[in-house]
Amino acid sequence: MDVQAEPGRVADERWLGRLTCLAIVVALLLRLVRLAVLPGEMYGDITIVWEYVHRIRGGEWPMYFDLSSGPLYHYLIAPITLVAGLDFTGLKIASVLVSLGVLAVTYVLARQLVDRSLAVMTLCISSVSSWLLVFSRLGNSQIVTPLLTVAVLVLLVRAARTPEWWPPALAGVIAATGLLAYPQTFVLAPVMFVTLLCMWATGTGIGRRHVLVFAGGVGLGSLLLVVVMHRSPVDFSNGYVGAKFDGGSDWLSTGLGNVWRSALAFNWRGDRGFRSNPVQQPHLDLLSGFLMLIGIVVWLQPARRRWAPVVLVPFVLLQVPAALVLANPADVPSASRTLLVAPLAYLLVATGLWWIVGELRRQRGARVAVAMCVALLSVVTVTNTRRYFVDYADGLPNHNTPFGRVIADYLEGQPDETHAFVVGCCWGEWGQPEPKGIRYLDANAAANGLVELSAETFDCAALHALPRPAVLIWSPSDDRPSSLLDDCAGEFSPELRYAPNGTEVFRVISLPNG
Repeated sequence: MDVQAEPGRVADERWLGRLTCLAIVVALLLRLVRLAVLPGEMYGDITIVWEYVHRIRGGEWPMYFDLSSGPLYHYLIAPITLVAGLDFTGLKIASVLVSLGVLAVTYVLARQLVDRSLAVMTLCISSVSSWLLVFSRLGNSQIVTPLLTVAVLVLLVRAARTPEWWPPALAGVIAATGLLAYPQTFVLAPVMFVTLLCMWATGTGIGRRHVLVFAGGVGLGSLLLVVVMHRSPVDFSNGYVGAKFDGGSDWLSTGLGNVWRSALAFNWRGDRGFRSNPVQQPHLDLLSGFLMLIGIVVWLQPARRRWAPVVLVPFVLLQVPAALVLANPADVPSASRTLLVAPLAYLLVATGLWWIVGELRRQRGARVAVAMCVALLSVVTVTNTRRYFVDYADGLPNHNTPFGRVIADYLEGQPDETHAFVVGCCWGEWGQPEPKGIRYLDANAAANGLVELSAETFDCAALHALPRPAVLIWSPSDDRPSSLLDDCAGEFSPELRYAPNGTEVFRVISLPNG
């Protein structure tokens, strides 16, 4: 593959400006269309975000890891929720805004490394890719991880081109904040340190002073971790985070298998989880995967090798934590644990496109090159739109029928003095509805006071003791809330409630005063 001749610009500045505007419009549309209903279920991980942000807004200043989610993202979006609202839609809007930040900083990185044409193509690819799009609309905290990655890299590239001290210092501080985000970003600082050393070795302008200032920034940014570990030390030993690395006696073969599956995730078989990915589809569509392979080759050529460490070193090393989930090899590959390298994958995809278009421009002229660019980008856009709005949506629980939202809407229609009870939970596919999700969907006082009851102990005496007026909700597959209600079954008449698409969601009885 000949890359000695530098590919020319795809078109003039006017063409690139139009393509940039189109990419921005498409990015906004894909992130905002049907945002309130897709995804529809406020599941357990999202309730963690809600509770964390609620505590921050209440002035508690929490500093802990809840499951694998640290405090960084929640403090970042707390101001956004003051405007967008602290409900599921508000949390989604916050993740959309963070994802737009990812797109913007990725654009800057590509432009710093090559030129505007590559930056615009990278923006086009990253705007439509279903991998990033899933997390852009999910309302969950993983979306902060790619933002950290590209922000640090932009600062390192700037550090190589300016004598100012603040870019490497700020890069170190931001890299250290990965210790407050997710387990997969715990290695962000050391990986970026290795990247910096490789940039020094390839003659990009990085020197000893940059390395020392970066290390100082990492030390300064790491101080907050001391507070987190002091408050919740178990998370870093045998808690949820620490337990992920226990691979037992067969850790070597497990680790090698994880590495192999992770390597195939971009082009062959991806995450089997339905919330993070269209089930088992690769992280990239077929065309993007092919272009990424071309892009890797381009960055390994002499014409690009000097700056290649900025792209390739973190792209490889930041995937190591995903392969170290030794206790649960079935969770590998993971779209969420490798999301922090998504911008670099898109830069590689765009590099493949950029090279093809540049070669066409040199051999066939600008008109043919522009036509090919538009055609390939159109295929990627259409493919990824279908991957998200059709394949991903259909793979969600009950084909994205939001049981919690249907129940919350029903409760909102009840009088304010109504007491709400749910017997049992999680009767839909993959454990919906989440009772906390019902509470946090901005329902009225009845939903906010939702009380969970156990079907194993709920008998006629418990039924008669409920405060009135009340509504009692349970699974649609059962004629009564509990098998212990046989003696008083004639006292109530259940009503079956449906979602707008006709899916049975729950049964309910109303218990009036008196």
